[in-house]
Amino acid sequence: MKMAFQVMVQPYTYEDLDTVIHMAEAALKRGHEVTIFLFADSVLSVNKHVKPVKTDRNIPERMRELASKGVKIEICGICMDYRGLTQEMIVEGSRPSGLPELAKLLATCDRFVSLMG
Repeated sequence: MKMAFQVMVQPYTYEDLDTVIHMAEAALKRGHEVTIFLFADSVLSVNKHVKPVKTDRNIPERMRELASKGVKIEICGICMDYRGLTQEMIVEGSRPSGLPELAKLLATCDRFVSLMG
């Protein structure tokens, strides 16, 4: 099954990204194909320059780990530009994308979950 998740909120203000990370890991364990589409402020979750305090979770690192396990992580390119995030700043395994790719994802996935805060 092809599963897609869209996230739109900041990585450390809400727990939407934590929820998507857990859902993506569970889907992978069951053999599903998983894509995460980062939109609006959620694009900040792949900024490899984020340095959370030791007691907090490292969301960019978790996203990199998901990508290394086969999760496709697509980032809205316009949202990146708006927030000053460049290609050199994003974690390995994630890639800039756009609304045409999101539309294709919607048309081809079996399940689509959108978390918007």
